[in-house]
Amino acid sequence: DYGLLMKQAASIPSVSLRPLEGAAAVATSSRSCDGAALSALLSLSSSWKKPGATLKGRCVLVSRTKFEVDISYNVDVIAAFKQTPSKSYDLATRKWSFSLEDYGKLMDLLSGITAVEVEPLPRAVIQVFSASFNGKEARSLAVPEADLSSIDPILTSSLMPFQKEGVNFAVSKQGRLLLADDMGLGKTLQAICIAAYYRNEWPILVVAPSSVRFTWAEAFRRWLPSLSPDSINVVVKASDDMRCGLVNIISYDLLSRMSQKQQAGTLFNVLIMDESHFLKNMKTARCKAALPLLKAAKRVILLSGTPAMSRPSELYTQILAVKPSLFPRLHEFGVRYCDAHQNDWGWDYSGSSNLGELKLLLEECLMLRRLKSDVLSQLPAKQRKVVTMTLDGISSRTKTALTAAAKELTRCHQSKTEEKEAL
Repeated sequence: DYGLLMKQAASIPSVSLRPLEGAAAVATSSRSCDGAALSALLSLSSSWKKPGATLKGRCVLVSRTKFEVDISYNVDVIAAFKQTPSKSYDLATRKWSFSLEDYGKLMDLLSGITAVEVEPLPRAVIQVFSASFNGKEARSLAVPEADLSSIDPILTSSLMPFQKEGVNFAVSKQGRLLLADDMGLGKTLQAICIAAYYRNEWPILVVAPSSVRFTWAEAFRRWLPSLSPDSINVVVKASDDMRCGLVNIISYDLLSRMSQKQQAGTLFNVLIMDESHFLKNMKTARCKAALPLLKAAKRVILLSGTPAMSRPSELYTQILAVKPSLFPRLHEFGVRYCDAHQNDWGWDYSGSSNLGELKLLLEECLMLRRLKSDVLSQLPAKQRKVVTMTLDGISSRTKTALTAAAKELTRCHQSKTEEKEAL
């Protein structure tokens, strides 16, 4: 009912309702589809079960404009398929696919077959791809160029073409995205550029693994020379103020150790979460500490080369952080994409299902992922990087080993020098 409520509120001159964070894209796409038609399609998602059905199937999104029906052979079902104008049969997969424009018509035909139950497309898919359901041309994949003239030239001139596309994608999504590029493709650089685009909304908070806190600080100093070094605050103790700088950097562990009293009044409009897959479990202390900040932030930039390391359920918290209106409840997401089932202890969301559809959905509204193989022609020659670390993060055993190795290198060098002098 969100879209209907916002529409009715907009017609009242004295009332102004701020939309849900992350819901702007969904609301915009929903308006492109006739309200009544969209409501009818959405209603299919809640009233489709038939207790007496003997044959069950499901609709699955297979592209930005097409869906297929995964169901066993049935004469009546095939007859319904053949009545649909955009029908197409794949001999290899033995499945029928159709245009999203014909989705409503086909579902009406299938609902009239008493013994057949077909699971419809989820509400999120209908909302995000609403233009295609209404027969309108799907939105172009090309993303408009963002105006980066206010950002330090040293940063913008260093962006490779695919990195500029990443920044443009983020701006087109109102600064809320999951940047899931492969390792080594410059997620840090893109994140700093995206954050700099929204500089008038700073201060900013960067949450990262403890080992790279100072690497982030160094990156901000390097790529934003207009930023005073004193305005970069790296939190090293739980008692430190996490809002005393324009750029504030804290580790996941320190964030989870801070009390609610310490976090009170420390909300940020711009938030970067490095290695966001650290938030995969909603029950962990780090996730519980991060969620209030994510919900309050206007711009949320999640970075992860491996957003889901083993199962789709690990993506849910990240989706909730970027676009809470997409799947407000875990169960809805779990049933569709985690092959959820009940056992003796409750619901189990450890499986996976409809992964192709999930990928299409996320790429359409919040996720950008490129592999090295996708942008190989744009990558420069091998680059060497200096990683800044504090001695506090190195164990005494490691320090001893490093000292011994350094002495050995020095001894070898001296021996070779003496050998040359002797010759």
